[in-house]
Amino acid sequence: MSRETRTKDQLTGRLRVDGMWLGVGKGKGGGGCTVSALELAYAATRRRTKRGRPRRVGYFELDPQGNATDVLEPTTRQVGIKDALEAEGAPAGHEPLPLADVLVPTAWENILVAPANRYLANRSVDISRNGIAALRRARLSGELDELVDDVVIDLPRDIGKLAATGLLGVEHFYIAARATMWGAQGAEEMRYTAQRIAQKGNPELNIEGIIVTEFDDSKDSKRVLREMKGQFKEKLIEPPIPRRVRLREAMESYHTPCREYGGSDLEEVADGYQRIYDDLLEKVEGA
Repeated sequence: MSRETRTKDQLTGRLRVDGMWLGVGKGKGGGGCTVSALELAYAATRRRTKRGRPRRVGYFELDPQGNATDVLEPTTRQVGIKDALEAEGAPAGHEPLPLADVLVPTAWENILVAPANRYLANRSVDISRNGIAALRRARLSGELDELVDDVVIDLPRDIGKLAATGLLGVEHFYIAARATMWGAQGAEEMRYTAQRIAQKGNPELNIEGIIVTEFDDSKDSKRVLREMKGQFKEKLIEPPIPRRVRLREAMESYHTPCREYGGSDLEEVADGYQRIYDDLLEKVEGA
């Protein structure tokens, strides 16, 4: 349902304004997870709320590599997502910051990011039970409702505590995978993990689909894609996102969304992610 639709909070019973919380994860073999998350976030900003303004996005990067943070170019890195996730045995005076306090402006218009860096890896070891539930509490309580319209959570490759933190927070989950044997195996592992989290702690979590990324139209890729269709059935999102050589140039070198970098090749990529986002928005607002 849209952010303008008021629903009853499952924890407190109060009325709140609901929003779209999206997550993107990957398994072994890579999968273009960060590009998918960034492009979905950008796609959100190209749409408007029912009040007529562009949608605002909060981007939480849970990957200690911090690639999305580099691309988004936050105005400051003095605070980050690690500062909002409670650690076990933290000394007095080191209480976690509110999530709203670690979201900072970026070079991408209407996108705020909770920056990640290599020190976030510490939270994969020492995060407390309270910390693991931080994003879920934020979604259910509506504490970010006045700041952003949509939230995008970029999960790490490792299926551990940080991944669980993200999966507990999201309602709409996408798995990014390449059309390779390792990509398909990784997608299945992530699907299993998401299903377990849904059963154990986040019943609102729904696996929206498998995004096949960097599809190169080779004979082997076509074969694997057919096998993935048989394995994931209607959850496999079609058509796949095509492989485009200039995508890495746009993202890694120039830190620019595909559509803004330009060219029909990258517009095709951007159109694919826009379609995925728009389909979800239509589904949610029509529910």
